[in-house]
Amino acid sequence: MDTVESLFSGLANVAILRAELRRLFLWLKDRGMTAIITAERGEGSLTRQGLEEYVSDCVILLDHRVNEQISTRRLRIVKYRGSLHGTNEYPFLIDQEGISVLPVSSLKLDHVVSRQRVSSGLRSLDAMLEGKGFYQGSTIMISGTPGTGKTSLAAHFAKDLCAKGQRVIFFTFEESADQVMRNMKSIGIDLAPCVKRNLLRFEASRPSIYGLEMHLISMHKAIDRFDPQAIIMDPISNLITTGNPGEVRSMLTRLIDYLKTRRTTALFNDLIDSGQKSDSTNVGVSSLMDTWITIRNTLVDTERQRHICVLKSRGMDHSRHVRRLEISKRGVRIVVPGV
Repeated sequence: MDTVESLFSGLANVAILRAELRRLFLWLKDRGMTAIITAERGEGSLTRQGLEEYVSDCVILLDHRVNEQISTRRLRIVKYRGSLHGTNEYPFLIDQEGISVLPVSSLKLDHVVSRQRVSSGLRSLDAMLEGKGFYQGSTIMISGTPGTGKTSLAAHFAKDLCAKGQRVIFFTFEESADQVMRNMKSIGIDLAPCVKRNLLRFEASRPSIYGLEMHLISMHKAIDRFDPQAIIMDPISNLITTGNPGEVRSMLTRLIDYLKTRRTTALFNDLIDSGQKSDSTNVGVSSLMDTWITIRNTLVDTERQRHICVLKSRGMDHSRHVRRLEISKRGVRIVVPGV
């Protein structure tokens, strides 16, 4: 019945209306009929008459909020007799594929980890990680100021995986797919063949197009459709324009939980300010990362040089050295003294 208010619109007496509502619900129950009834929100109550939620077995509340000019639909199961149900609010998305509901609660920390390794795409960077690269299914963060080469390292990682026949999704929040491919081609990384072979897929959008929960749902849907072995997000710091650091951290935590259950390797680029310490982040997710790589610009004489360092990499004996990082039309290279 959509909506119950229309059925009883001719009754002006509230007492009679409430009695008829109760009689309708009992009549449906006596006949063992499953009934889905929609009702309008009331003033100070869940429904217009303040009765429907008490005589119903299950009550689902739908809400539509606008925060900072960004709208989000939310769903909450207020009650469900005889059933153990989630009581949190859940964001949901309505699009051409139907309705998608994503639980807010993080998954349990019971995922099985892999002991296999995946290359970073650069032998010199792999050498800083026991010569084997990252763990498959791990989370990696590359942080640095603008122009330090974060996207270049991510592109190397994507190209190497695609060369091995593995699929990668590249979520970009600053540049279009064509712009990323053009810029990477200037340093010898041609991603166009990977896209043509349907091994690399770009998902480019401004963070302000959705709320954080909608971004999370759309990422889930894209990952489920494409079934990648790795994803790249560049940069996660741009999500702060959609929510505060605490909300961004919560959203990324749930995304990381989901990726770990799939054993999908995730590489996150994080943009930090020029005056910010290299061992800090804007969204505070460093503790969630298995591997954290920092790149910083250093002024040497009259030349600005890039330096790369592995701050941490769980489960392996990684390099503690700070190495020089060179990016030119010949590609990306980590300089090792004496080599």
